[in-house]
Amino acid sequence: MSEEPVFVRSGWGTGRYVYNHRNPVGRALIVLASLVALGGLYGVRAESTWSEGEFRDAVHQGVADLDGKAHYTTLAGDHGFLIVEAIRKTDIGPRYGVETHQGEDGGHTIGTEDTDTEYCVHVTLTPDPDPPVVIPKSGDLPPSGPDMLAFYISHATFSEGTCR
Repeated sequence: MSEEPVFVRSGWGTGRYVYNHRNPVGRALIVLASLVALGGLYGVRAESTWSEGEFRDAVHQGVADLDGKAHYTTLAGDHGFLIVEAIRKTDIGPRYGVETHQGEDGGHTIGTEDTDTEYCVHVTLTPDPDPPVVIPKSGDLPPSGPDMLAFYISHATFSEGTCR
C-alpha cells in the first residue's frame, strides 16, 4: 500500500479535499467516479428520448385507450391534443416530444423528433348517448353547433405512415 493519503487538499487554493492520483485507491476512485458519472448521463439521455419500440407501443396503447372514451369538447377544431394526451398517459417513453400535424383528410400525423416512424391517427367524435348530468334537474340539450361544448365519445384508429 502506498504511503500517500487517498485524499489531499486541492492545490487550486480552495482548501477542498480531492482524490490523490498518487495513491492507487485514489486513482481507482477517480476512474470509478468518472464511470458512474458517464453511466448516469447515458441513463438520463436514454430516459429523455423516444426509441422506435417505445413510440410504437405508446401509440398502440394510447389509441386503444382513446377509443370509446368520453370527452367534454367541441366538434370544431383540431383534436390532436386528445391523441397526445392519450399517448402521454400511457407512461411509455418520455412524457413529451410527441408532435401532431392535422392532415387534409382530418387525420393526425403523429411523430417524434427522435424516431423516423410516423403514424396516422383518425379520431371521430359522436355525441354521448348518456352524458353525465352537468346541471341537476335540467334537460341536457344536444349542442346547437360545432363550436358548443358537449360530451362526445371518441373513436380512434391508426395506421403506419403519414396522413394524406
